Amino acid sequence: MRNPDSTCGGGDHPSTLPPVPLDPTACERRVYRLAVLLTGDRVAGARVIEEVLGAQPDLRELDDAHIDRLTVLRSREVRAAAIRDDAVGPETADAVAALDRQPREAWVFTRVYRLGPRELARAMDCSVTASQRHLERADRAMRDALGGRAAEAPPVLLGFSHALEVPAFYRADQASRRRRRLVLVATVVIVLVAALAAIVLGVLRGAGDAGAS
Repeated sequence: MRNPDSTCGGGDHPSTLPPVPLDPTACERRVYRLAVLLTGDRVAGARVIEEVLGAQPDLRELDDAHIDRLTVLRSREVRAAAIRDDAVGPETADAVAALDRQPREAWVFTRVYRLGPRELARAMDCSVTASQRHLERADRAMRDALGGRAAEAPPVLLGFSHALEVPAFYRADQASRRRRRLVLVATVVIVLVAALAAIVLGVLRGAGDAGAS
């Protein structure tokens, strides 16, 4: 998936943009936006960020396709719901929510984010043939639900996606975790220094006692 507001991994949407340097904040935004479209749940989308990126010691080991694949896997663990936002509208939101899990993934990746067949198959971890079957099912369902307005849904969802920002509560939680880690590290350092000082002091006292005798 590529997103014009992100600079995560190898580049963003549209695919004509050149690769850009890794940006952890943009990676969080990328995961969050995709997770919200796949689940319809903003709170769950924030959890997916932690599950996808929090477990990675070095984001440089991830490329865009890997991040998308992990986001899909974690999003599948969330009960899918309809997106509730005035920018989307209830009819479009309900039509997307009515899609089965994999057709929804195929439709979001292809129609909203404009991934090609091979990229789609890689993100969904299935064959190109299987992913295209899921996409065909999604297209039929969207046409049945929205009729001639089905073509208007992808740009609406793309605009909604671009407007999404990682929630403040996620940022606050991450800051709190960083502070706790720093306190833990500082405590460990203090204990080690105190233990080392006690050992050195004991050695010096032993040497002094030996010299006195």
